[in-house]
Amino acid sequence: MKFGIFYEMFVPPHELDAEARIIRETVDQIVHADRNGFDHVWMTEHHFLRGFSHMSAPEVLFGAAAYQTEHIRFGFGLALTPPSYNHPVRVAERVAMLDCLSNGRVDVGSGRSTTPAELYGFGLDPEQSRAQWQEGLDAVTRLLAEEQVELDGEFVKMPARTVVPRPVQKPHPPMWVGGVGPGNAERAAKKGLGMLFFARKTDYDGLAASTAAYHANIAEAEPICGMVNKQTAGFVNGLCSYDRDEVRNLAARKTVEHTLHGFDWMSEGWPGGQPAPSYAHLGSGDIAMLRDAAKADPTAIGEFMVSEGFVMAGNPDDCATVLDGFKASGVDQVIIHMQMGGMPHDRIMESIELIGKELIPSYR
Repeated sequence: MKFGIFYEMFVPPHELDAEARIIRETVDQIVHADRNGFDHVWMTEHHFLRGFSHMSAPEVLFGAAAYQTEHIRFGFGLALTPPSYNHPVRVAERVAMLDCLSNGRVDVGSGRSTTPAELYGFGLDPEQSRAQWQEGLDAVTRLLAEEQVELDGEFVKMPARTVVPRPVQKPHPPMWVGGVGPGNAERAAKKGLGMLFFARKTDYDGLAASTAAYHANIAEAEPICGMVNKQTAGFVNGLCSYDRDEVRNLAARKTVEHTLHGFDWMSEGWPGGQPAPSYAHLGSGDIAMLRDAAKADPTAIGEFMVSEGFVMAGNPDDCATVLDGFKASGVDQVIIHMQMGGMPHDRIMESIELIGKELIPSYR
């Protein structure tokens, strides 16, 4: 099982002047993760989500880390591929430039966003977002793999052009998709994409079922440019320390703070107060229950999430119990989010080192 570290770049509301420091600390943490055996760093792309995510240009941070690292792979998790956000040429150019700079250490995850702030901020009709995501992803993949690409889609038209520079990885860097909505694993497999399960809680049975659905469909994949990326990755908020009790309390508090900010951005701003039909899963089921419980009693829900393993927090033995669940679910990689809620830099550095020395070697 491989290991990744994930960033949304949370900036605490009372520390909004700390952006520059947190950005520089993030680069230091990536370098530290590389030296301690982590395989991937994943960074999301978000816009306008003040407090929750200030990661509007992950490729800039990746570039800063590329020349200071040797092994770690840089994953866009997720690049927003609907053309209303990013013209596919610009996505392909950034990916290819980073692939050259890192000598072929780039992975590309794609998504469509789940917040009305971003959707409406860029003038994107939510009911067109999946179609835009698909067209944008297809275009980006072709632009990375082929030369003289002509685009004649519903959302983007372009005469034949060749993106430069060309990526190091051939035919293109591994492509992924993220999400936990209905049918995502099957859709990813049928297109030959790796699957990033960015979940709000660690449901091993559900994760195992989704992984099984992915593998049941991957043999029938029809990839865009002939390359199948047969990989799955699970996600968990986590922090590891020998200071067991303190770090469990800290992880619980920071996870709830981060999660509530995310819920607010996903739930507020929809016309009529309800998510658009293709985003209905944001207002129902596990997400709604967790949101309501966290708002009603944040301390209790935080303690519950840690004690039940929905948050990986504690000493190496505590963390190993959670990692064993991921291993049993069949995922190829576990992605750990340590910067939730503006976690202090020294705690993240300690956790990276401890996971690298005490846990990663056991799961290779």
